[in-house]
Amino acid sequence: MNAADLLLRGNAGSVAILDADGQLTYAELRGRVERAAAAWAARGLRPGERCVLGLADGADWVVAFLGLVWMGGIPIAVSPRTEVALIRDLIADSGAVALLLEDETALAVADDRAMGRGAWRRLLEETAGTAPLHQAQEDDPAFWLYSSGTTGKPKGIIHAHRAAARADVFAREILGATPQDRFYSTSKLFFAYPLANALFAGLRLGASVVLDAEWPNPERVAQLVARHRPTLFFSVPTLYRRLVEAKVSFAGVRRAVSAGEACPPDVAAAWRELTCIPLVNGYGTTETLSLVLYRTAEMAGAQPTPLTQLRVDTEEAGGRDGTVRLWFSHPAVALGYSRVVTHDSARFGGNGFSPGDLFRPAGADGGDGWSFAGRSDQLLKVFGRWVDTIALEQTLANRLQGAARESCVVPRGSESEDTITLHLFVVPGETGESAARAAAAAAIADLPAYQRPAEIHVIAELPRTETGKLRRGALKALGT
Repeated sequence: MNAADLLLRGNAGSVAILDADGQLTYAELRGRVERAAAAWAARGLRPGERCVLGLADGADWVVAFLGLVWMGGIPIAVSPRTEVALIRDLIADSGAVALLLEDETALAVADDRAMGRGAWRRLLEETAGTAPLHQAQEDDPAFWLYSSGTTGKPKGIIHAHRAAARADVFAREILGATPQDRFYSTSKLFFAYPLANALFAGLRLGASVVLDAEWPNPERVAQLVARHRPTLFFSVPTLYRRLVEAKVSFAGVRRAVSAGEACPPDVAAAWRELTCIPLVNGYGTTETLSLVLYRTAEMAGAQPTPLTQLRVDTEEAGGRDGTVRLWFSHPAVALGYSRVVTHDSARFGGNGFSPGDLFRPAGADGGDGWSFAGRSDQLLKVFGRWVDTIALEQTLANRLQGAARESCVVPRGSESEDTITLHLFVVPGETGESAARAAAAAAIADLPAYQRPAEIHVIAELPRTETGKLRRGALKALGT
């Protein structure tokens, strides 16, 4: 098998990719991928060798990525905004023998192995013929992604060819997707969530995928929705909030998915009120690639997605205020990490993966589904009492509506030394900083002492990774 071949079997005349340069049918995309495979081989890349891919989203990205997989090379997808120092670290960690980057970044890296987009396009034009399809086993490495680094140093996550084989199942069975649909994700392809659930799912289904090189904001999203008329929309909670605030129209979209981090109930409710479009809240990790839990407004708790097998970690069940850790088995679960990981509690084992996250059963035994309870460092003891910072954040968000655009609670200190204090970070709303601070003080005033933040910090924006996840570690360092 070969993951690239599996993703290129749509109807030859149907549109596969739409971007700023136009559109490509499945026949055109397959032809370009075969030529790209030959271009990689002409450049000296051999099966099993790795290449860092740091282009902006678009047809060039897809052609380069699938061309590598087609000929047996292993693309390592990274953000085009990755700093040069981090790129060099990724090269050292991965052993990459080639890099395809945006022109300015390729120059800045100053490495003979690096090629810019312009040189890549010229190489494709000059390459004649095609490269043979590399036949791989389902558990052979096909591509790498890197973690966002929210819990420590980014780590390479190695995915197998089998990840593409049934990539369309969630979209087909939960979203009702067909080859007539158009998939559009605001998140970028170096992020597992859109890579698996928009690009892979759309192509495996034989549908169309909308790609945009620009970074998303409400105005840009509105333009893309009006221009390309997607029917399935994928985004992250932070952007959903901004889209609702901007009252963006989503004419033509029939289902929407939120993932990347937990979607606050107020955001989901505001989305439904504005658009009347059903929102599916999904959970997955870079290691699972695909979403492994999903929840709709009608469900008591999140349920396993199709193909996902779930089991409770019996060694850690009920260890923290009734929370449990879960193990997920799914055809798209990664093979493992590129290096030994000691800085978090995520782990592979038994053909499955257990993230460093905690869950609570929505019913007595999980039969009604599961509720996300945060990472293991978000459920902690303060003054000897358990504090669920996710629940506390939601309580404060409800109290701060109008006065704060966003807020979060971050612990500082050591639980083992009983020195933990909670800090509330607030992003002001339209009424300004003073009003936000006053509202925050009122919001925490009647909380029990062990839940009450010791300090309030008013900041312009919450720090986030390029995939939209909150960088709590960065907040811990602010004001210390």
